[in-house]
Amino acid sequence: MDATLSAAEKRALLGLARAAIGERLFEDGRLELALDGTDRSGGLERRNGLFVTLKQPAPPDALSREPVLRGCIGTMDSTKPLYREVVETAPKAAFTDPRFTPLSTGEFVQVVISLSVLTPMKRIPDWREITIGRDGVQLVHGPHRSVFLPQVAEEQRWDRRRLLTQLSLKAGLKPDGWRAGELCTFQAESFGESDQFATGG
Repeated sequence: MDATLSAAEKRALLGLARAAIGERLFEDGRLELALDGTDRSGGLERRNGLFVTLKQPAPPDALSREPVLRGCIGTMDSTKPLYREVVETAPKAAFTDPRFTPLSTGEFVQVVISLSVLTPMKRIPDWREITIGRDGVQLVHGPHRSVFLPQVAEEQRWDRRRLLTQLSLKAGLKPDGWRAGELCTFQAESFGESDQFATGG
């Protein structure tokens, strides 16, 4: 993994993510102001894969009080500076994730944004090399592709076999489809607004 981002760099990236989403909703110039006020040197110039995750509070009638997923989109690698990737990816997570309706203005203040900055992927010949909680995993089988970030298996309390089964199903394959596919692992530096404001893709 590249050197970790500083606390200031993490705050800047989260601020840009929220400004980029807010700009799409309100068109009030907040993104330009955020970019003008951001030092884009250092870690913000890195070229890394990135995922943006949005979560919102559980509904009042939910059995669990854990925040629920509201959107998650990203790229496994990038040729753009990290700050630019954040600005482009955050609105996609908010408005184009096909699993959800576009984020509304009322939801904007409720969602909590998290970012995962990825290491390059490494192909593994043996699925037993996967370490739950450390590794994200990508499965590729012909035109089928799916990925889970490192924190997902830990949050869902999956072991490696369960992780691979869910990865296969997400890719549109049979539960054991991963056996004929290509597996790659990666790590991520994940952080979010909940870390800053004490309020997990």
